[in-house]
Amino acid sequence: MIKTRRIHILLSFIFSFGIINSQVMIGFARGSNVPHQLIGKWQWIESSGGFAGQITNPKTENFELQVDFTKKGIYNEWKDNKLVHCYKFSITMGNSMLSSGPTSIISYKSKADPKANIISDSFEFKGKDTLILKNECHDCYTRVFVRKK
Repeated sequence: MIKTRRIHILLSFIFSFGIINSQVMIGFARGSNVPHQLIGKWQWIESSGGFAGQITNPKTENFELQVDFTKKGIYNEWKDNKLVHCYKFSITMGNSMLSSGPTSIISYKSKADPKANIISDSFEFKGKDTLILKNECHDCYTRVFVRKK
């Protein structure tokens, strides 16, 4: 019984350390589940994917796109400086349909229509100033953004 209890305590410690360690690595904002690195304004550079596997960018589409993520869990999307989407978002660890193993997933909820089905994104960073959002669906898009200065 003592041996079982020790194993249980050891496993609890390892599990707790893993959670704490992953939060430190990602760098969560205080009192939030939003990573520090995600918070801020981002400028769209290009998208790739879709059924045809096309690559688009502000020049090919003839518009500018910016997004911003707040530490309070609000996502805003601006097209040519006009607000086109305002969602609540949350981040969870989950299995991506695009890769193996658990990853961070952003889920969105429309403030205007809470029943709307909005495609989730997995995300990753390349350095500290490049954000890659990958729609969690087949034949969808991967979008690349750079941090606005």
